[in-house]
Amino acid sequence: MLYPRQKELLGIIHDALRRTGEVPNGLELAGRMGLKGVSAVYAHLRKLEAAGFVRLTSGGRGVPLQIELTAEGERHGRARPWPRLGTIPAGPITDVQAQADDFVATLPDLVPVMRRGDYLLVVDGESMTGAGLLPGMTLVMRPDVDPTEADVCSVYVEGEGNTLKHVVEDGSHVRLVARNPEYPDQRVPKSAVCIQGVLVAALAIETFR
Repeated sequence: MLYPRQKELLGIIHDALRRTGEVPNGLELAGRMGLKGVSAVYAHLRKLEAAGFVRLTSGGRGVPLQIELTAEGERHGRARPWPRLGTIPAGPITDVQAQADDFVATLPDLVPVMRRGDYLLVVDGESMTGAGLLPGMTLVMRPDVDPTEADVCSVYVEGEGNTLKHVVEDGSHVRLVARNPEYPDQRVPKSAVCIQGVLVAALAIETFR
């Protein structure tokens, strides 16, 4: 388990090796990370070494510390963290302090509720627009959860395929309830339905550049 600063350092080392074949020295690494001295850099390097991401070799007095990525470090280093600078109001203009106190390197960093076993789906269709789920949005789904009627579920219906709906018990049947008046409820036998996951998060990703 790495702290954000250690993830950042691993990403910097990976990028430097990819671009130049050499790792910056401690002072250069400190500068890139916005640190005032090299002691914090070396402390983070020792943590990366203990985690098996780098190999450190000391050449003795006057010889820079040699830093080498392990195979595990190479894999993790590809996920370069992005700085998270805090919140910004969507109302009146205020100052935003442009100093990162957190970093996003993996999807669970961005979606803290994610657990091992969760999976992603992309919305295709407009039956759940009333729940704010628009075409193209990426959904985080969780399997093996008993849903409530309030949950949005990924449902497989035998002979029809997959759909995204609320699931409401109705005797020996279930009703698949949409959140768009243009899509009527479906009533299907329980035996024909498999609930594959419940919605835990939704990401709206728009590209502007």
